[in-house]
Amino acid sequence: MQRTLKSMGALPSMAKALDLDAGWTGPQHSPSTMLSAVARRQLLASKKLAHRRLHARLSSTSSNSSNPSGNISKYLGMASAASTLAAASYTAGSLYPPTIATYVSPRSAPPPPDPNAPESIAYVESLEDSLQTLSILEAHRQRDDARQWYETRPFVTLSEERRANSLTAGALRGPGKLALPPLVRAKRDESESWIFLHVGRGLCGHEGIIHGGLLATLLDESFGRIALLNLPDKVGVTANLNISYKAPTRADQFIVIKTRLVEQNGRKVTVSGCVEDLEGTVLVEATALFIQPKYAKLLNTKQIREIMGEPPIDEPLTEGTGSPFPAVVALDS
Repeated sequence: MQRTLKSMGALPSMAKALDLDAGWTGPQHSPSTMLSAVARRQLLASKKLAHRRLHARLSSTSSNSSNPSGNISKYLGMASAASTLAAASYTAGSLYPPTIATYVSPRSAPPPPDPNAPESIAYVESLEDSLQTLSILEAHRQRDDARQWYETRPFVTLSEERRANSLTAGALRGPGKLALPPLVRAKRDESESWIFLHVGRGLCGHEGIIHGGLLATLLDESFGRIALLNLPDKVGVTANLNISYKAPTRADQFIVIKTRLVEQNGRKVTVSGCVEDLEGTVLVEATALFIQPKYAKLLNTKQIREIMGEPPIDEPLTEGTGSPFPAVVALDS
């Protein structure tokens, strides 16, 4: 650029010299005319240089596009990493699915097995062992007031003939459903009880979630036990049952139904309680009113007592016309 400027600066001197040359007979050019010509040549040269640079850049881009092996390798690497991450996430989710995933997309379970099959018998025995070693049950047995409680198993003394027509002791009994008879921890004054149950996959409404109607049935029977034991003639019917579902109850787990006597007034008993999982999460809350019918004294209450699990012999029930019944010995006596 400096060289160009120097040349441009020398133009007036050159023109003057030419004008003074006596031998020059051609057309005379002014310095400004010559300067304009040089500028046009310099502008044209600059355009040509810019054009060559643009052509070189386009040629380089075209060369890269015509040989995309580098780009393909880059894209393949990214795709491989994404596939590996997706596979790892799927595997982890399948082995350890989050709770919400089991609600939205639960795993299908096989139908309940034959209760008389050897593997079913072994499963029930294993489940009973698990029940007896539950930390919450062991802690309850070791409470400071443990001697104020007794333990019993409803339905265990019910004959097969009567069991056949019972909903919870017959139709719903077996592996994959209600595999075990309830284990009841009840206060000797019948003011409170804890009932331990296992609910299987065959008791679901939505796949993997225990049917709300089944939970209502279990609450009704659990409330009925404490209510009947507080009625004069140990016979009563459900007048109303109010239920509030707090959280889904997952299948194939142990649950605890806690019941409490609220009020006893003549032939009426009010009971409240809840269903919890082993971590203490409240799944269902409920209250109920039970009424003893006026004809209760005419009924034989033996079957009812057998179904609900009788208290120890040192605290006998007030009987109507029922026959004597075998005792259930308290474990902590």
